[in-house]
Amino acid sequence: MMAVVMLLIAGLLRFTGLNWDLAQWIHPDEGHMRMITSVIAWPDDLSTYFDTATSTLNPENAGHTYSYGTLPLFATRALAEVLERGCAITPGLESPAPGLNRWLARQLLARLGRPEPRPCLEGTFTWTYSAILGRILAGCADMGTVLLVGLIGRRLYGRSVGLIAMALASVTALMIQQTHFYTVDSAATFFTALTALFAVRAASQDRVPWLDLALGGVATGLAAACKVSAAVAAGLVALSALAWVMGRHARSAAVAADDQTAANGRMDGPPAAANHRLQAAGREAPAGSSQIASSPATVRHLFGAVLAIALPVVLSGALAIVAFRVGQPYAFDGPGFTGFHPNAEWFGRLKQIGEEQNGLLDYPSGRQWTNRLPVLYPWLNTVLWGMGLPLGLAVWAGWALAGAELARGKIVHLVPWAWTALYFLFYATRWVKAMRYFLPIYPLLILFGAYGLARLREIIDAKQTDRPQNIRHSALGIAVTALVITATAAWGTGFYAIYTRPHPRVAASRWIYDTIPGGSVIANEHWDWGLPLRIDGRDGFRGVGVDPAYGEVTLELYNEDTPEKRAQLLDWLEQADVLVMASNRLYGSIPRLPERYPLTMAYYRALFGGELGFELSGAFTSYITVGPFAFPDQETPFPLMAADVGTQTELIPLRLPAAEESFSVYDHPNCLIFRKTPAYSRERAEAVLGAVDLSQVQIGLSPHEATPRAVVGAHGVLFGLGLGAVALVVLLGLRNILIST
Repeated sequence: MMAVVMLLIAGLLRFTGLNWDLAQWIHPDEGHMRMITSVIAWPDDLSTYFDTATSTLNPENAGHTYSYGTLPLFATRALAEVLERGCAITPGLESPAPGLNRWLARQLLARLGRPEPRPCLEGTFTWTYSAILGRILAGCADMGTVLLVGLIGRRLYGRSVGLIAMALASVTALMIQQTHFYTVDSAATFFTALTALFAVRAASQDRVPWLDLALGGVATGLAAACKVSAAVAAGLVALSALAWVMGRHARSAAVAADDQTAANGRMDGPPAAANHRLQAAGREAPAGSSQIASSPATVRHLFGAVLAIALPVVLSGALAIVAFRVGQPYAFDGPGFTGFHPNAEWFGRLKQIGEEQNGLLDYPSGRQWTNRLPVLYPWLNTVLWGMGLPLGLAVWAGWALAGAELARGKIVHLVPWAWTALYFLFYATRWVKAMRYFLPIYPLLILFGAYGLARLREIIDAKQTDRPQNIRHSALGIAVTALVITATAAWGTGFYAIYTRPHPRVAASRWIYDTIPGGSVIANEHWDWGLPLRIDGRDGFRGVGVDPAYGEVTLELYNEDTPEKRAQLLDWLEQADVLVMASNRLYGSIPRLPERYPLTMAYYRALFGGELGFELSGAFTSYITVGPFAFPDQETPFPLMAADVGTQTELIPLRLPAAEESFSVYDHPNCLIFRKTPAYSRERAEAVLGAVDLSQVQIGLSPHEATPRAVVGAHGVLFGLGLGAVALVVLLGLRNILIST
């Protein structure tokens, strides 16, 4: 019953507020995936499905490139086609016969503000609302992840840990956020968690775990078909094989110990056997155990276990490739299922993405990663924003505790601990450290948080001998657990509230329509969404709903700081009546390269300080809220004057270290609107911007080059040290397992 309640809570937080941007599709990945969804279609036969050159599911054949996993894309398109068949194709036509798809289509449209009997038009689900369907499927995947967290926890640590982990996962902020995007991350996380479940099952089997390893391979392949980087889930299978080998050895040693006990005629055989079996399961490592099996016997046990597991592991890898072939068919040339030759174009795009991820390519959206500390920066993002401070600290405390126990020989921790450690270490030392990249390890990290809370209660109880005190201290342990769950729920629901309020860009657009007179010239920044949006039947730049239309200027502020740019900037300011910043994307990242952008930084500093003759008229926000407190999560490198109009002005701001850009710019950006005042003059602007010395500007300075060598070098050093530390913990654990048996 408790598990059902947690799933219902998870569903509420994931399936409400799905149309949070009023079908604007502000997330760029969603816009791209929505476009691809509209141009692909399910083929008529299976042979065409695997024919890369002719398949109607291949975006390349429709003139589009696509580098993400295709499995979520195919699932969304399939659902869209089913719902589309449940609608009348054109107005005036009689609706199709009643059916489940008809009922689902009606229910969804009613919740999107298009109630029946208004008929569907062609493309309603395959185009207009395809992103909504993608968000729904992401929510379904994440609910599956919440359930898997509980199952893994129950398998490893018992029922109570599994339930605590489910409770925490159902209200975790980053998991809630990603289900409100039509992206591949939630699906990849689900299949990664599914791989983890089969891995921990395989590790604890007495017999050779053929089925669990086979299913783990399939899950790994499907995870990679959602997001190719999720192929690292194969590490879970490899670790499960290692854990099984060590467990097999421990169980063999336990049997040998039982036989030795019986041969000696000792009376403590059954209890001793129980102890050994408990130890083999990883529950307890008896202190003072001595080596029972001889060295030759130990070698035979280990060698036999390795031989027994080798073929199932190979089978698991083969099935992973097959599953990836099915879920991501156009990574290969085809034409049939057996056509496993790599698709050169697809792998070429992966290479380019890899160069972007490593900081080798200079692109505007990557400039935020300049001078970001490896390990510490993503760790803070995880603790402060993705999970919230109480859960974040509990998670890493539980992870550290599990690592210490693993080093002492508690093999039950081997698979989840080693994999999360290696995964986090790898991505935390890369150039790009986006929060969503760490989502696949959130389920297991949350599990360690639940385990740590359970162990805390056990430790408190173990220190008491008389019952009254034991009761009191048990209550203390329960209170700590309840506090972490409650605080995490407050943080998660505070984040979820973002989707119940008007999007800042929607609120800002409506304010512009209501306040800024037609004919005004609005200047928007490139590489960001321009305002006002096309909403409520109004299109300010095409003259729909506003007469006359607004004029538009684009501020190309990522361009190099040159005398020509200064002249352009002065012309833009001269033309503009209104300056719009739809997010902090530019003014938050550009200051990270002061040698490259001294002019642009001077412009922002003067604008924010009121020196250019523009005043801040509107500031539209939608921060995480907990009670009367708001938590601004965006970088604001320049002091900002107060706005005449704003949202959340009644809340008390509590500032923590800012989150990385993509956490906020899509669903809760800070939208700023400046209006020209009589104090503006071109001469004044020339005096401010003309004082900037452009002779020392480092044109083309890349974020990687602008980052101090000490920080750049720290990436490799920390990866090496971290890898060594993880290897040491694992080796110590394996050593203690061997010597204890």
